[in-house]
Amino acid sequence: MTADKIGKGSQALIEVLLPSELTLHLMEMGFIPGKKIKMLQQAPLEGPIAFKLENSVIALRKSEAALIQVLPVQ
Repeated sequence: MTADKIGKGSQALIEVLLPSELTLHLMEMGFIPGKKIKMLQQAPLEGPIAFKLENSVIALRKSEAALIQVLPVQ
């Protein structure tokens, strides 16, 4: 599953980042395998998705979130 498919309020564990020109940038922002993320909300009309990552809230485009492979966490 990818991060853009996480339901609102759900948590997931980052498994791997798919190869892309944005991979390094995502890792620099803290999206590193082994970290937990929580989907906070998504803007209407397929807009950006807000994720909680440690003590930060980071918004990603849906296409960027689709580059992050995650495992659901209960």
